[in-house]
Amino acid sequence: MKGYKWLAMILVIAFAAALFAGCADAARPADGGGQETPAAGSDAAEETDGGASFSVGFLDQSGEAPPVVRMREIIRGVVESAGGELICDTSNEDSAEAQVNACEKLISAGVKGIIMTPMADSILPSIISMCEENGVYLAITFRNIGDEDVAKIVEASEYYAGNCYEDEEMAGYNVMSDAFEKNPDIKQVALIALAVGDNTSDARVAGIQKACAENGAEVVAEVRDIQQASDATEAVQNFVAAYPELDCIAVASCYENSAITALPEAIKGTGLTADDICIVSCDGGSDMTKLFDYGYAISVGGGHLEIDRGATAVMLVNAIQGNPLGTPAHISIPYMYFGSVEDVGDYATYVEGEIPIWTQDEIRENLLISQNSALAPEDVISYIQNYSLDDLRTRHADLAG
Repeated sequence: MKGYKWLAMILVIAFAAALFAGCADAARPADGGGQETPAAGSDAAEETDGGASFSVGFLDQSGEAPPVVRMREIIRGVVESAGGELICDTSNEDSAEAQVNACEKLISAGVKGIIMTPMADSILPSIISMCEENGVYLAITFRNIGDEDVAKIVEASEYYAGNCYEDEEMAGYNVMSDAFEKNPDIKQVALIALAVGDNTSDARVAGIQKACAENGAEVVAEVRDIQQASDATEAVQNFVAAYPELDCIAVASCYENSAITALPEAIKGTGLTADDICIVSCDGGSDMTKLFDYGYAISVGGGHLEIDRGATAVMLVNAIQGNPLGTPAHISIPYMYFGSVEDVGDYATYVEGEIPIWTQDEIRENLLISQNSALAPEDVISYIQNYSLDDLRTRHADLAG
């Protein structure tokens, strides 16, 4: 923002403060320019008004649902551990165009990096161009860039830090393969998934189908676009009526966990029990306890949302501070797999409870190269990818009390 008149500067600060108040006390513009950012804590590092050495913009979701808050706060924890400040924008949810506008506003507010999940690959060339012009780093969460031409443009930029993503096909394959290990007699599988065309859901379906083919089972029926518990109940009734020998329902993806946890009662309503039909799911959380209590669920996957956001923040902050994890970095985020009600209970304690997934000391010692010069990029990535229930139990047993 060099060369701006003081009046213009005051107006920019006031506008940004009002826009981003939901995530930071105020947007505190730093020197945007096209200049590189010195490492946080160095003599040359420019501080924002609140004392932070840089700010990061996050295209956030609106609302205060617990998963949304946890994803936001793990990003904040990484940024603040590095001496930065997080600025959130929730005006970006309506369209791809709104995301471009949000990035422009964040850049005007002086951020040094942006975290986003693009609604369309087509917007990325213009966003990375803005980033290059202003010396702002970009990191993508929950996505690969599917368009090869767009990927070439974005990945050629020195300001693209990289992306974090889940191997959704492998997740579907793993959760279904685990089910076959526990119940080799599964022969007929009914599938629940989102509408065809949803990339995440379709990839999980492919993994489930691959595991079924390898184990001599057949996907005999499927229902798409389940919205609520009543839809799940109707689907189960139709499955059982059409396929009396059905012995497994596999959930690739669902809009609401309540639709998944409704499955046991729906099965019981047909006169069948857990001995007749088991449940496998790629979507999971603490409310999956209901499935295990009934004895229906034998394999559930999930628990990756928070760590994806956090890992993307780690990638971005290291790039801002001159320590990129790759050129660019591509980090595959592991799923958690639950096999018992005890596993789901520990998930509730270590992920959904008050214990942070990464403490500030863990972030500084294991994830930020500027804070620990002994770290190499591969050390940071390995620490991220070691994430699991066993990892959390080991690291935070003392915090769980």
